[in-house]
Parts: sequence; structure tokens; C-alpha cells
Amino acid sequence: MRMDIETYKMIYDRLESVNDIECVAQQFAQPLGTIHSILNQKIVTKVKRIFSKVKNKGHRHYRQWKKGNSISDIAKKNDIPATLMVSMLLKEMGIPKKGFLRNLDDYPDGRLKKEVLEAMEFDYFFSPKAHDLYAEKGELGESVLATWLTEKGLTYRSENDLRAEGFTKTPDFLLDEELEVDGVQVSWIESKALFGDEKEHQYYVKKQFTDYEENYGTGMVVYWYGFIDDISYNGNLIKDYEFFGEDWDMVEELLNFKTYW
Repeated sequence: MRMDIETYKMIYDRLESVNDIECVAQQFAQPLGTIHSILNQKIVTKVKRIFSKVKNKGHRHYRQWKKGNSISDIAKKNDIPATLMVSMLLKEMGIPKKGFLRNLDDYPDGRLKKEVLEAMEFDYFFSPKAHDLYAEKGELGESVLATWLTEKGLTYRSENDLRAEGFTKTPDFLLDEELEVDGVQVSWIESKALFGDEKEHQYYVKKQFTDYEENYGTGMVVYWYGFIDDISYNGNLIKDYEFFGEDWDMVEELLNFKTYW
């Protein structure tokens, strides 16, 4: 839903970890997915602010680990997600991260393997499992839109279809015929399984929406988990889950989709 900036700031300030999600969701009568998305954006913003400083102390982190401090404890002391600390320590050890994590089962049991597994198990934002769930959530949002378009008898080319035709800047759905929404003729639709705050919105305006508008005309962006009520873009429409009906089962599944466990 559209959210005023004051409410957004109150929610943002109250969120520190996934343990706060259900309480804050109830307090502000918001879907779990909306609150999780705002928390995720807060964590990512904080990580971007401190990452370089923490990364530059990689040798110190490694010494602490050799002295017996766990990866999770070192991450906690530096206020950074545990999976990122895993990456820093593996680099200090000269171990390629991707190969190690992809083939973790092949490594013998030991302290490093045990602590890496523990670190990733309790990292709800940067671990491979978290990334897989974010991708699944994104696919679910696109599936909801595809079903909605099909039920309306509308045909389209998907992002994959457009890439196969040689397009490089591709929305999720390019409609074969324009769709009128709120008196606006829409040519393309983009699905975002996140909350549209100002930073996210401006990022995607520069990265995607400007190109879509230039190449395909006016479109519609769907921030499934809501958005700040004063964001806009050149007359292109911005919608959220309420546009599609809260009682639709697929929407309900998306709103309550958990990317924590």
C-alpha cells in the first residue's frame, strides 16, 4: 500500500532484526513481506556504509579467528552479516569462496566447515539460502502478474522472449497491445518483489525504467510490498498488491512469503 513517510520512518527505526518483523507487522497492520523488505533495505544500507572499513581489517579478523573466536562472533562484533565475514576470512586463508561454498559437502568436517555452516544458517540476508529465497520471491511476483494478464486475455512477450529477440533492456512484460489503467495506456509492466522506498526507486529509474520508457513507451511498475506515497516517474504508473486484490490467493502467498526461517 501507499505509505506516508512518517509511518515508513517509524517502521524503519523499530526494525533491527528478523525477530522484530512479526511484532512490527502487527503494530502497523502491514504484511510480513512489507516489513521484511524494509528491514532488508535497512540492513543492506548499513552494510554498504561500513563494509569497506570492516573489509580493510581482514588480517585482524583472521587473527581473531585463529585465536578461537567464531566466525559468527567476529561478524557480530563488527555488526556485519556472517556470510560476508565468511568471505573475508576465506580470502585471508587463500581459499576461493565460490568453490568452497559450492563444494562444502566435499570438505572434511572440522572447525572451519562447522562455523561456515553455522554462519550461513543464521544469515537471513546474504547467505546462499537467503539469495535463493529472494529469487523465488521475485519469480512468484512475476508469476502473479503473468496469471493476471492471462486471465484478462492479454498477450505479451516476457523478458526471456525479448532477450531471445536480441533486446538488452527488457521489462518483465511487454504487452502486445496497450492496456488502459487509470486512464493511462500502458505498454510494459515491471514486477519488483520489494518495498519501493526513495533509494530503491531512484536506483531502478536510472538502471531500468528510463530505458523502458524510451524504448517502449509508458509503463507500470509494481512494487508488490508497497511504496512511499510521494514517489513517481514521468507519468508511468506505480502500483502494489492492493491493485490486484488482497483476497487473491497468489497475492496472499506473496505477501506472506518469508525469506527468513
